[in-house]
Amino acid sequence: MTATLQPLALDVEQFGVAMLPIAAIRANMARGLREFVPSLIAHDGVMVFAGSGPSLPAFINEIREERANGRPILAVNGAHDLLCEHEIVPDLFVTVDPRDIRHNLRRKNEKTIYLLSSRAAVEVFDHLQDCQVIIWHSAGHPQEMPAFDGLDVLRVGGGSTSGLRAIMLAYLMGFRSMVLYGFDSCCDAQGKKRFDSGTEFTIMPITVGSRTFICNVAMAGQAQDFQGCTYHILPGLHLEVKGDGLLAAIVEERRKAGYRV
Repeated sequence: MTATLQPLALDVEQFGVAMLPIAAIRANMARGLREFVPSLIAHDGVMVFAGSGPSLPAFINEIREERANGRPILAVNGAHDLLCEHEIVPDLFVTVDPRDIRHNLRRKNEKTIYLLSSRAAVEVFDHLQDCQVIIWHSAGHPQEMPAFDGLDVLRVGGGSTSGLRAIMLAYLMGFRSMVLYGFDSCCDAQGKKRFDSGTEFTIMPITVGSRTFICNVAMAGQAQDFQGCTYHILPGLHLEVKGDGLLAAIVEERRKAGYRV
């Protein structure tokens, strides 16, 4: 028995590759912002993540308890405002999305450190210019790489989604244990792909063990990348995936098979 998700017939890349955000990368690098470095925050070795999956609202109280226990909270994309609405201001925010996601950052604040990939939209950088912003660079599609010609900078890999890149960033900051909330990588029973979004998108079934999950292409791509971008390349990593979603099922199958989780 293997705990590895069988390869899917997908060609999934970081969102926005066709947009070739070279101009955005160059413009954002020219802002003179602080560059990403390890140990941005104090911690006990455990990072708590909040993704935008449909299960996130059910875990608000648990996340609040994590905060009370002194653990740092990292929000990915749309999770930022939901946490703020519940008076859980995230310590960190991560995005690799080149789209204008200012609608996910209506509750920007002075406490959160915003870790923005240089490929993020210039409108997002402008929106957060009065906040704590740290820029980092994602290793992306070869068509984006000319933006870094002649520059000696770290480019962070780690998969096709902001959530997977956030795991890599946390690892680079020294975290080896991570608790993931809202990292479902599948739709809920009502067909919603996020806690705040609708159901109109192409779906596909993904089977792990004895269970079948309904996903869109991005979710399936994230699930396919998940093990290869975490356990397979990050020694000593321990992940606890909360909820009953696809990523949690993959971790459980690994556990049953005796693999490191």
